[in-house]
Amino acid sequence: MPEHTDNQPADEGPIRVLIVDDDRDMREVVAESLAQDSRIEVVARAYDGAEAVRLAQILTPDVVIMDVNMPRLDGCAATERILDLHPEIRIVALTGTVDSDTVTRMILAGAIGYAVKGSDPRKLAEIVVGASTRDYFVDPAALDELFASVVRLAREERRRREEAEQLAIELAAAYKETITALVSALRYRDFDTEEHGDRVAERVVAVAKRLGIEGQQLQDIEYGAVFHDIGKIAVPDSILHNTDDLTEAEWDVIRQHTVIGEQIIQGVGFLKKVAQIVRHSHEHWDGSGYPDNLAGEAIPIESRIVFACDAFDAMTSSRSYQSAMTAERAMARLRELSGVHFDPAVVDALIAVLQEEPAEVSSVHG
Repeated sequence: MPEHTDNQPADEGPIRVLIVDDDRDMREVVAESLAQDSRIEVVARAYDGAEAVRLAQILTPDVVIMDVNMPRLDGCAATERILDLHPEIRIVALTGTVDSDTVTRMILAGAIGYAVKGSDPRKLAEIVVGASTRDYFVDPAALDELFASVVRLAREERRRREEAEQLAIELAAAYKETITALVSALRYRDFDTEEHGDRVAERVVAVAKRLGIEGQQLQDIEYGAVFHDIGKIAVPDSILHNTDDLTEAEWDVIRQHTVIGEQIIQGVGFLKKVAQIVRHSHEHWDGSGYPDNLAGEAIPIESRIVFACDAFDAMTSSRSYQSAMTAERAMARLRELSGVHFDPAVVDALIAVLQEEPAEVSSVHG
């Protein structure tokens, strides 16, 4: 019959232990040491942190003896992942020496104490038994050094946080420069597009807010409005500034500008979602748009908003190839095409925004 102690009531089975170490010989030494104690059952051995996480999820051991320095997934990361899945598991750090920084990192990851490799087998067994019932255990002689280690780690974390904050500032500046360069490239080609893009962006943001869009999605849709015509950089001047009716072949070139715009933008990491908004900014609610003939809610809501705002501005703008409509006539046209070209909910929100604008803002653009 197994022996029982005050730490292990008679009606409980043996303490189930998972041993984790990338050194095969060390795994076997630890297993053999623990197997000498009838209170303990070694249920599995893992050769690295990733395998430890997998086995812990399957077996749910009582205690995990966790090596710290391992390939693929180290002891700290494996400890955090195991405890995320099973917070009731007790994890003991297994270290070659009592290095205070290593022990502290493991304790901060969730380990409740540590054992030293090669220690007396009886001591290791007592550590396992203690780990199964106690919240934590630390050698009192090591407390001063562990406290100093916590202070060092806290200072390192503060330094890393300050560096991360500085990097974020630098990235934000780089993003702004990237946006400015892309927009400037388009405005160099077509001055009409400059004022048009600014007006569309303002209305797009107002409509998006009315529809409950906020946060990063709101930022993305603003960029989508700014960049919705960026692909026109690749449209030849003979087509872009043509005052005659376009041929079907020329219209095919025009229709490619959303795809080209997507290709230009998607290479910029933080604009990947914006690239999809640009690609679909000329899709129609009834599926008759381009480039993918998407219909209804298959069209991203951001693209639906950009399309409606873009269309209103185009209708009320004087261009070399068209006369401008009045704002009232353009709003009537939006209503006529609601449910055909435009999302009805977007049309309602856009008209509400237009009606709140000062008369001179929504009037004809020369």
